Amino acid sequence: MADSPARSAPSRPGAASTAAVAPAAAPLPAVRKFAGTDYVAVADVARYLGLTLAGATGSKKLTLTGRSTRAEFEADTRDISVNGVRVFLGDPIANSGGQLYVSRVDFERCLTPMLRPGHGIAVRPSSKIIVLDPGHGGSDPGKTNTKLGVNEKTFALDVALRTRKLLVAGGHRVVLTREDDRFVALTQRAVIASVARADAFVSIHFNALANDTRTSGVEVYTFAPRFQRSTNAWGPAETNDTEHHASPGNRFDHWNVVFAHAIHRRFVADLKTPDRGKKLMHLAVLRPLSCPGILVECGFLTSETEARKIATAEYRQQIAVALAAGIGDYVATLDSLRTPAAAGAAPTTAAPAR
Repeated sequence: MADSPARSAPSRPGAASTAAVAPAAAPLPAVRKFAGTDYVAVADVARYLGLTLAGATGSKKLTLTGRSTRAEFEADTRDISVNGVRVFLGDPIANSGGQLYVSRVDFERCLTPMLRPGHGIAVRPSSKIIVLDPGHGGSDPGKTNTKLGVNEKTFALDVALRTRKLLVAGGHRVVLTREDDRFVALTQRAVIASVARADAFVSIHFNALANDTRTSGVEVYTFAPRFQRSTNAWGPAETNDTEHHASPGNRFDHWNVVFAHAIHRRFVADLKTPDRGKKLMHLAVLRPLSCPGILVECGFLTSETEARKIATAEYRQQIAVALAAGIGDYVATLDSLRTPAAAGAAPTTAAPAR
């Protein structure tokens, strides 16, 4: 895949930019079916979330705006922009009767968390215990670049150690799933998080594409919601991997997205790297989690230019700073939602989950 197209610069999240205020009596969006999937009108989403809708009737492009919030939609695509960063929906945007529609799952499990974090659901406690999961290790080197003589497991651990130092200095308790070059099974990583009573989990990785030395950029993944397929499963030669049962990690769909969005925006803004999007995948390391969790692909080891940057301690420190700052932004969002003003702003009735 080629590098992502240019997007507007993302604004940095924080306590003051968590949500626009919607009227408490806003009705739930009406549901329509397209190709067997429940959809809701983007105009109804705007009313429900207290946002302003811009775009002519019959237009294939619409924008939702609010205080420090902006989402751009286009018909017949899953690729949208939210607060200046690229986001892949789980289902394509439908166009019918001069209106655009998003799937009900995307409305509930993607757009609402990004545009109004904490809307209509119980607010989580502040995230004090963070688990950092350096990908691969031991007999599993992960992605490699033989030309530069580097591998993923080494860089993932280095970034995790750097991030831990920053988080500890900020008052967090940090647990690593591995602190040296050893193999840890994917299921065991979730167990470590559970034993630690983790409030948030970040799996740290680096990317690669076969026979491609030009593609670069960051990707942020959350576990795919029930009834949705992985982002890469939409390709013409791919198999639909939709799961019709809920996995343990799906209990945190809302907060997974809030967490991912905070880190995604930091990565794109602070690292000045191509934005390859917030994506969905049925990742084994995220499936059994007992807390919100994400996986970050911090760059491409197969990119001639990006791999050379990643090979420097200076750039890995920049990655760690961005990651720690994104975690801090997520914690600030949670803290702001527990204030009396924020508690009074959000309606108590959430859209029912499928």
